[in-house]
Amino acid sequence: MKNNPGHHFRGIQRSLHLSTGVLQYHLNNMLKENDIIVRDINGTSCYFPSRGFSEDQFKVLSHLRNRIRNRILRVMLDGNPRPPSELKKELSISSPTLSYHLGLMIDDGILERVLGERGTTYRVKDLNMFKGLILEYKESFADKLIQDFVDLWLR
Repeated sequence: MKNNPGHHFRGIQRSLHLSTGVLQYHLNNMLKENDIIVRDINGTSCYFPSRGFSEDQFKVLSHLRNRIRNRILRVMLDGNPRPPSELKKELSISSPTLSYHLGLMIDDGILERVLGERGTTYRVKDLNMFKGLILEYKESFADKLIQDFVDLWLR
């Protein structure tokens, strides 16, 4: 849990190769002992170590665990504001899908809208915190990137 904060139940289950019952048993024990906490973020239960994270860090880590939002955030790592048309093209996703995920991240304060002469663009609100979390938990996200690649390759 310390090396992979913010994972949801199925993500933990996949990474540990545990049955549903065994994982539920251990998570419930860890919750009772206050070793971990569970946060509901955008309808998904995300598990974190009980100490060491701010509310904003909880949100960033949980969004990074979502495959599409992770891809959006990785594109925005350079800190440059991006218009939706550029994000849509770079990520090869539909406008409604992009709009949905951008909206979730704006609501949680991860991204901000920037209104300019050429229209609306989006950027990461606290880029330093975002980069710090990625660097601190890079192994956790590297595994996700590899798994995404394997999943794509096997299709």
